[in-house]
Amino acid sequence: MDIMNRIPVKSLLQFRTVSKQWKSYIDSFNFIRDYGFREIHTCCFNLTYKRGLEGFMCSVDENFVYTPLNVNFNIPLSTPIATSEGVWCFSFDANTFLFLWNPSIKKMVGTLVPNYTNQPDSPKMLFGFGVHPDNLDPTILKINYPLYDQGSWYVSVFTVSSRRWYNLESYCLPRESIRIKRAGQAVIGGKIYWVGSEKFYGDDGISFKIYMLVSFDLITHQFQLIDMPEQLGVGVFSPPYSISQLHNSLIISGSFNFGDMRIIYAWALQIDDGEVSSYSMIFNIPYQANHQLKLLGFNKDEKPIVEANDMHNIPHWLQVFNPTVGRFQNVGVEGNGGSFFIGPYKESLVLLTELNNELM
Repeated sequence: MDIMNRIPVKSLLQFRTVSKQWKSYIDSFNFIRDYGFREIHTCCFNLTYKRGLEGFMCSVDENFVYTPLNVNFNIPLSTPIATSEGVWCFSFDANTFLFLWNPSIKKMVGTLVPNYTNQPDSPKMLFGFGVHPDNLDPTILKINYPLYDQGSWYVSVFTVSSRRWYNLESYCLPRESIRIKRAGQAVIGGKIYWVGSEKFYGDDGISFKIYMLVSFDLITHQFQLIDMPEQLGVGVFSPPYSISQLHNSLIISGSFNFGDMRIIYAWALQIDDGEVSSYSMIFNIPYQANHQLKLLGFNKDEKPIVEANDMHNIPHWLQVFNPTVGRFQNVGVEGNGGSFFIGPYKESLVLLTELNNELM
C-alpha cells in the first residue's frame, strides 16, 4: 500500500482492476486524501483555446512541446471557469450546464445550472469553483447580482458530495454594493479569491471605484472582503486587473501607460487570517503601446505567460517572457481573443469514486 501511494495515476487505475480489495483501498477517501495533488515534472501546464470554430486542449512541457489531450467533451461549446487541485470546471451551452473534469483519470461529472424564479439572472452572473481542502469535495458557486448598483446578491452552492444546489443566507454574503471582476480567480488555502470593486461618488458627483479582494471560504461557505495595500497601485493604474496564482501566492496583475510604451506588472500577495501579510512586485515589463497583454500564468521557470494581440491583427498569440532579449515572444499558438486558459497539471484522484459522466 505504501508503494501504491508513490506511483503515477495511470498505474493506479490499472491496479484497481487487480482485485476488489485493491480497488476498495485505492477508492477509499483516506487513500485519495493521502495521495494528494502531485505536479508532474515533465508537464508544465494544460492549455485550452479556440481558433475559429475549433477547440483545442493539450499538455505543454517546459520546452513548449504541445501534446493533444484526449477529452470526452465538446471543446468549442465549453468555456473554462477555473481549475483547482487538478480538476477543471467548465460551463457548457450558454451557461445552462456545468461540468467538472479530471484529466488525470478522464472522469467527468456535471450538473444543470439552477434558474430560480426569485433570483433574476443578469449579465453580472459568474461562477466560482474550488476543491474543499479537508474532504476534497468539489464545490461550485453561481453568483448573481443586479446589473446596476442597487439590489441583493443571490448565491447558490453545489457540492459533489451532496449532489444538490442550495442558497446561501444573507449573512454569508458581502455588501450589496460589491461587484466581482470576472478576470479570473485563484484558490489558495481553502479559499477562492477574486478581484472586487465598490463604487463611490465624490462631492462633485463623479464616480470612482475602490478595489479589494473578495474571498469565499470553501469550509464555512462565507464571503470576506480584504483590503489591498496602496503600494500595489490598484486604483491608480488603469484597470482591468486580473488575478491568478503562483504556488501559494496570490498574483494581481495589470498594465499602465508609460510614455510611448505600456508596462505590464504583477504583485505576489500572501494572505494570512484574512489580511494581506506581505507583498512584493515580481515583474514590471515594458512593451509596445499598440499591443495588449493579459497575464495567464507562469512556466516552470516562473516566467510570465500572456495572451497578446495588437490593433492590426485579429488572431491572439500565446507568448512567454524571454529575459535574454527582454521581451515577450510567441510560442507557436494562435487563437481567438479571450479563449486561452491554462492550468497547472496535477495528478489527482478527485472524482475517482463519482459516477462517470453522470448528470446530477
